[in-house]
Amino acid sequence: MDYPIRTILFATDLSEHAPEVARHAIGIAQRFGAKLHVLHALEPLSDYAYSLLDSYLPYETLELMRQQGGLDAARQVMQQRLEQFCREQGAPEGAVASIKVIEALPAMAILDEAKSIGADLIVIGSHGQSALSEIFMGSVAHKVIMRSSLPVLLVPIKGE
Repeated sequence: MDYPIRTILFATDLSEHAPEVARHAIGIAQRFGAKLHVLHALEPLSDYAYSLLDSYLPYETLELMRQQGGLDAARQVMQQRLEQFCREQGAPEGAVASIKVIEALPAMAILDEAKSIGADLIVIGSHGQSALSEIFMGSVAHKVIMRSSLPVLLVPIKGE
């Protein structure tokens, strides 16, 4: 039975352990000659977060942020960080097909992007939370695994 892996979605939070997970994604992409798509999802600010900003920042500062596209600037910085990150991890020339930073709930963003690019595999890291903490906090990796219709490579991240 032949199972081709042509398109891989590597979802990253750019945490300190992201290089470990990236090496797996890049290695699999090289082994199969697959295109690697890199995704970082910025969790949308909640209404509470916006109200905190309103409480702590002067109106003029908030207005300037809105006019200058504060979130767009953050996305651009993250995009540049991801591009640099891929170069530092030794992704071969042409192996990375796309790098995206989007504002969305991470698990849904990963699943939507995997579908959009026709991914054959999702590669994501997991902090290995306890079952009890997942009940209360949830886990992006857990949500992806439970909802994905395609294979997910879960790379364990050692605790501090």
